[in-house]
Amino acid sequence: MTTQHPLSYLALAIAASVVSFTAAYAVELDPAAVTFVTPEQFKWRDPTDRVATNQANLLGDPSKAGGLYIYINKFKPGRFGNPHYHPNDRFITVIDGASWHGTGPVVDVAHAHRVPKGTFMIDHASKVHWGGNKEEGGSYLIAGIGPGGSVEVPKSPGPWAGGDPSAATVVLPDQIPWQEHGVFRLANLAGDPDKRGVFVQMLMLPKGGAGFSRPHVHTVPLFTMVLSGTWWVGTGDKFDPDNLTVPIKPGSFVTHFGNRVHWDGAKDEDVTLLIIGEGPVTTARVEEAR
Repeated sequence: MTTQHPLSYLALAIAASVVSFTAAYAVELDPAAVTFVTPEQFKWRDPTDRVATNQANLLGDPSKAGGLYIYINKFKPGRFGNPHYHPNDRFITVIDGASWHGTGPVVDVAHAHRVPKGTFMIDHASKVHWGGNKEEGGSYLIAGIGPGGSVEVPKSPGPWAGGDPSAATVVLPDQIPWQEHGVFRLANLAGDPDKRGVFVQMLMLPKGGAGFSRPHVHTVPLFTMVLSGTWWVGTGDKFDPDNLTVPIKPGSFVTHFGNRVHWDGAKDEDVTLLIIGEGPVTTARVEEAR
């Protein structure tokens, strides 16, 4: 089964039933199926958070070739970097605050574009760009295939000549290409889960349980940042949202391992997820326990 998005809600969601929620007892997820890290558990490069740019690695090693990496860069106000490029595409989601982004070798803050929380960007391989922060800080979730280092280029004195439109793709929050799929909304941001390579998607699940998936597996691991709302996740083949789900709060980073049974959804608030993976990925329902 191939689907337009990796969680396969088109086939797996409860489209015509009502899920009631009662007080749940304590439950733990099967760590072979799903693990998650909350914002308080992130391991920052500078634990004191005094540096202008701090970093928390979530997956992989950006210095190594061929592997998927994901990390967070957190920026303090009042800083701008030099023009630079990366050897491979970088997929960036602004997860907090707002930063400013520009392209080309001329760093002209007056011509930078504000990229607030909820913006998605691609810094294209070998294309020169730069960025920074003015009066407010910000945080980027950055993903790509290694190596993911930066190569600085000489800063041009100008004058400003318009930058390089081919250097970056910027999708502001009100430009996210949401598509309606019954009980949920989906936005394909980069790549294709049916094809080889990195893909990035946003998924919005409605409150009330209508978008809970049934127990299923994916053929490859999927990596998810909870952008907003509390996401409820269960593991195993018994579907019981009342008693067998764990709440995962905004800002948490979640790993769904390949070929391990899980299911998930929203309860009392809408949930928005950022999903990153390497295609091709297929999804299959599993026989549920009675």
